[in-house]
Amino acid sequence: MTWWLGTARAGLWLVWAVTLSAQAAQTLQATSADGRWRVVAEGTTIVIEDTVGAERPRSLRVAALDGSGTSEVASIQDAAPRRSFVIAFRTLPELWELSYDPRAEPIYDGFVHDYRMGEGIAIPGFLNPRRTKLESPLQGLVFDRSHAFVLGRAGAGADGRAQLHLVQLDVRRVIARFAVAGDPDMSAARALDGIGRSEIRVPDRTGGAATVVDVRNARIVPGAD
Repeated sequence: MTWWLGTARAGLWLVWAVTLSAQAAQTLQATSADGRWRVVAEGTTIVIEDTVGAERPRSLRVAALDGSGTSEVASIQDAAPRRSFVIAFRTLPELWELSYDPRAEPIYDGFVHDYRMGEGIAIPGFLNPRRTKLESPLQGLVFDRSHAFVLGRAGAGADGRAQLHLVQLDVRRVIARFAVAGDPDMSAARALDGIGRSEIRVPDRTGGAATVVDVRNARIVPGAD
């Protein structure tokens, strides 16, 4: 009887370990709105596939620009209005935007004034990462209707309150930070149109008032629910 219990426990442990391993190795992928492009992420590698076979697959290693700070992918989303994919990471404090528009502008990873002066070295904007540097990785990305603004949840602040960061993808930076009460449910957040403004509404899992962000004015709408 003791032997049987030990064997059963060992079997249960093995099933649990295999399940965790399968979850850890889970592949993330997304397909472009036109069905042409597919991005597949596994571990610290991103593969861009052309579903019609006109372009050879491209492989990207997830790392900071200097080669440090590798990370697994947290999410891949198709930003159809921008003809791009937006990718968030588990530990790398960046967002990547991969444009599948062949006319995408070149990418300058130096200072903004470099490209205005025609200086620096650019890489093609087509299917290469346009990086937005963050203070910390963002989870649960939610876009406004234009997909130029994206709201994500950062780590808790020093006071323990949840932190939401608003990113503007055209200028490639965080434009606002909000400390909010409760537990923002990013999976239930949605874009909506307010009176003369574009908004993102984030419900609170604890039952408190929803947080409504006016993205173009980079502020929380007071008294909204």
